[in-house]
Amino acid sequence: MGDNKPADSIALTPGKRVLFLTKDLDLIKKQLYDGLDLRMEDLTVEDLLDDINTDVMTPAWVCFDHDPAEIAKNAYAGLMHNGLRVFRENALKDGNFEVIVSGQRKGTGSSRETAAQCERWAGISIVIAASFAPIHERNNINLGQLMGDHEMLKRLQNGESIPLGEFTGQYDPVTQLIVEHGGLFPFAKALKSGALNLAPLDTPERPMTMAERIISRNLVGQPQGQCVKPGDPVIAEVQGGYSHEFTTAQVHTFLQ
Repeated sequence: MGDNKPADSIALTPGKRVLFLTKDLDLIKKQLYDGLDLRMEDLTVEDLLDDINTDVMTPAWVCFDHDPAEIAKNAYAGLMHNGLRVFRENALKDGNFEVIVSGQRKGTGSSRETAAQCERWAGISIVIAASFAPIHERNNINLGQLMGDHEMLKRLQNGESIPLGEFTGQYDPVTQLIVEHGGLFPFAKALKSGALNLAPLDTPERPMTMAERIISRNLVGQPQGQCVKPGDPVIAEVQGGYSHEFTTAQVHTFLQ
């Protein structure tokens, strides 16, 4: 997946760009193809697209490719204007963007991880929105993408460096570690190698449901017999798994 580990302090990269997904689709085209650069202080949240669907980001036919680099070539292929694609092939990648900005409920629709991948492999590392659909937010976390709000973007565009903790402070300790390590795979590698330790749980001995007992028995980084309760951030081993035939090739690629 490559190194996506964020710095301790986040700033915009000189020469990189910010893409605003505006309700005015012509403005998106001008950013993609005419070099137009916008600033958050000149826009309102209401000017930005709401409810961007994962099927717009990566329509089903795009998902036939299992390599995220190939998927990224057709990022946002489902966003249409007058019967034509707003994002031509490689448009997001060739635009030299590192931040993408939208309005409310980014990533609604299906749970496809390819929607987050198409941005990550097109060069996006910071995703700005007023709110995120929960599964899409988790997919971004697992890829090590930083998510922030529009006020944070104003600060970044004004040249400020923002501590990483402002991007991760709302998460539980395990999720913070995942983002800080650049995603789920780097986190898992560091955990397996002993390069990091999980914070101990403070849940006292308590009656547990069958599901809680299974989780407790398979905890990683916790003492044997540690009890769990709803809301505890944990990592647990699994004895088996499966993948949909649609994603098997990608799973195989990531696990190589």
